[in-house]
Amino acid sequence: MTRSLQGKLGTGLLLSLMTVFIVLWLFVSISIRYLTEDYIYSRLAHDTETLLAAIVKDSSLLEIETSRLGAVYQQPFSGHYFEITRGDQVIRSRSLWDQSFEDPIDQSSKEVRFYQTGPQQQPLLMLLSRFIKQEQPITIIVAEDFSPVEDTIGVFQLRFTISTVLILFILVVLQAWVMRRGLKPLTQLQDDLKALEQGIIRSLETTVPSELTPLVKEINHLHTVLDSRLTRHRNALSDLAHTLKKPLTVIQQLSKDPNLEDLPEIKLALQRQAETTKQLTQRILNRARLAGAVQSGRPFDFDNDLSGLLDTLRMMYRDKTVSISTNDTCGIQCKIDREDMLELLGNLLDNACKWAVHSVHIEFSQASELTITIEDDGPGAPRECMETINQRGVRLDETVEGHGLGLAIVSDIVNHYNGTMSSGISKKLGGFQIEVTLPL
Repeated sequence: MTRSLQGKLGTGLLLSLMTVFIVLWLFVSISIRYLTEDYIYSRLAHDTETLLAAIVKDSSLLEIETSRLGAVYQQPFSGHYFEITRGDQVIRSRSLWDQSFEDPIDQSSKEVRFYQTGPQQQPLLMLLSRFIKQEQPITIIVAEDFSPVEDTIGVFQLRFTISTVLILFILVVLQAWVMRRGLKPLTQLQDDLKALEQGIIRSLETTVPSELTPLVKEINHLHTVLDSRLTRHRNALSDLAHTLKKPLTVIQQLSKDPNLEDLPEIKLALQRQAETTKQLTQRILNRARLAGAVQSGRPFDFDNDLSGLLDTLRMMYRDKTVSISTNDTCGIQCKIDREDMLELLGNLLDNACKWAVHSVHIEFSQASELTITIEDDGPGAPRECMETINQRGVRLDETVEGHGLGLAIVSDIVNHYNGTMSSGISKKLGGFQIEVTLPL
């Protein structure tokens, strides 16, 4: 299933922001830890210099002046420790009690920074320094408990994480709003395309972002070309109809010439050819003028166009006092071209009014398809004639005026819109019933 453009952009942005914030979180956390450790090591280096200066000079024994030591080195397991080694002599801080440090792996460097577990399993930051004093090598190890700093860093990381997630959420919401606002022209363009398809507007609005301007112009150009072609097509067919009208009239007049009374076969042939040409021309004109899926004109309006059509039929058949009724068409929307729908309904209702005795009823229903049901209280039609009744020129009663083209024209329109048409006997009125289904 194709995802929306907004969904793709939103997902990409979310992944980008998450990546940036994760990298930022790692960078800040590592930097904070590095800076903190570096500060502690600088303090340990200062304590190392103090301890080196506290070693008693000119003494064969390794001694230090305790007065120069800080109180933290006197308190057992205070978290601050030192160990001084000269040859086989070792001095440890009272805070270490009776424990000692493990020697680091690196035995050659003058200064080594390393980690080690303390007397009470504390994580210790340790600094080992090697000196030469009074021509004797001295090793001083100073350590500090890092757990309070780790706890502080943990609190900072938690607060930073909460802040980061909150900022990320705000940015995502803000970006979603910006994106929705930025893509609003696409939504408007979609609505305009639907309105253009339904014939509500004649062209798309060109006040769109520059990226959409070429697309809108091409669509407007295409619609203009299609509309122009359909208009020229219909005008040409109309001109053809007027052009053929005169020779057809002449042929019809010739067929009534008294001089042909002695030539009945020629007279009958002229009449048949004139009538056939007239019917064929009429059907071709009706088929060719169909708009179909090309919505160049406005769609059929059930509120205005249907009522106008029914009023016209009532006037045409006022001598028969035919009652034409319909159901409530409120809410029914139809994208079929207005002229095509008027042609379809006009032929069906005209046929129903011709055969009706008193009543004609038209029913509209809309679900996934538009269904039109027209029934009358006339004599109906034999079941064996139902399959051929919509063929061109087929008439069940020659006494009724017409050419047998009505249902054939309706059939052409229905087929043009990929619909279906069926006929039968009306269960409500007892006469003829025809049902047309048009996909929406």
